[in-house]
Amino acid sequence: MKILIATDFYKNNLGGVTSSVFALRAGLRNYGHQVKVLAMSKNTKSYHKDDDYLLGSVPAYYAPDMRFSFLINDPMIKELIEWKPDIIHVQSEGSALMMSKKIQEKCDVPLIMTSHTDYAYFVFGQMKNKAFIEKISALAGEIFYHSAFKIIVPSKKALDFSFLQPYRDRLIVVPNGIELDKYQKSLNEDEKKELRKELGIPDGNKILSAITRVSKEKNIQELIDYLPDLLKESPQTTLLIVGDGPYKKNLESLVEELSIQDHVVFTGRVPFIEIWRYLSLSDVFVSASVFEVHSMSYLEALAQGLPLLCREDDALIGVLDQGVNGYIYKTREEFVDYGKKTLTDEELRKKLGSESLEKAQEFSSERFAENMIRVYEDTIKEWNETVSL
Repeated sequence: MKILIATDFYKNNLGGVTSSVFALRAGLRNYGHQVKVLAMSKNTKSYHKDDDYLLGSVPAYYAPDMRFSFLINDPMIKELIEWKPDIIHVQSEGSALMMSKKIQEKCDVPLIMTSHTDYAYFVFGQMKNKAFIEKISALAGEIFYHSAFKIIVPSKKALDFSFLQPYRDRLIVVPNGIELDKYQKSLNEDEKKELRKELGIPDGNKILSAITRVSKEKNIQELIDYLPDLLKESPQTTLLIVGDGPYKKNLESLVEELSIQDHVVFTGRVPFIEIWRYLSLSDVFVSASVFEVHSMSYLEALAQGLPLLCREDDALIGVLDQGVNGYIYKTREEFVDYGKKTLTDEELRKKLGSESLEKAQEFSSERFAENMIRVYEDTIKEWNETVSL
């Protein structure tokens, strides 16, 4: 097949969508399919390198790390139309979707989309389930997804998102995947000591790592708020927050307010190709987010063989098995209890980590591609049958 993947989040973005696109691209190519990627360049210049077609763009006012392009008549769009993909897979709702619609109309091929984010929660937070908010979300969903012949969601949790309800009959669940080899690397002991020194983490401390965009909806504030109670049980503990974002100053203020500056480290922005280094240094992966759809950071932690300690959320279904490869907590007391148990019992930590490694195989780029190829084939067949009627 000739497959065009279109995305607003690519090499210039450090988020989960980028990791997902990379994994899908690699898996599809390993199976012999032709894959081109349409994305935004890091400046106003359009160019293509190998099979990456990067449109000149400007920063998007509505989302940091995202860019927008108005170059719908760019020669590269014409080149992709002449290539004529068999299917177009759009990964975001910005410029990539606008450009893909033009290509789809000219080539008369199916366009499918993946919905990676709970936009109702992102915009309205806990109010998202209010009746009037659900109506607004559904209207927004009609605007963004009406062109999609099928809509991929990475977890069952997303099946109930209000903005997807107008097209519920088009939804297909396909879990994300990652390129395991990019995360199953380890620092040697000297490298770990050097990185600890660089971060200011004492040699004897156990490390809880949160790999995340530092924004309010990620609920990192809960981890910081619960940390003093965990420190009473496991005083040689450091919370390592890997990432950056608009809520960082708020969290730094909370750390100072709780007087735990010696136990919390912010790395700032880290390229996704370097994430494995921080996971390799860690003992347990933590997350308090209920915003995730199917977080790539969960999968990255599994690939590194880390136990998971996460707040209860449907996005964890099929990822974290309670007491097998980590723990799901609901309360402060459970967070402290499971945290202490995992950090202080080395044998338990190794056992949980071993299960995480095994679980990671379910999310390899090859498995991801296999699942998506079936969707592509079924979609193309259904599209052709629909067109012939």
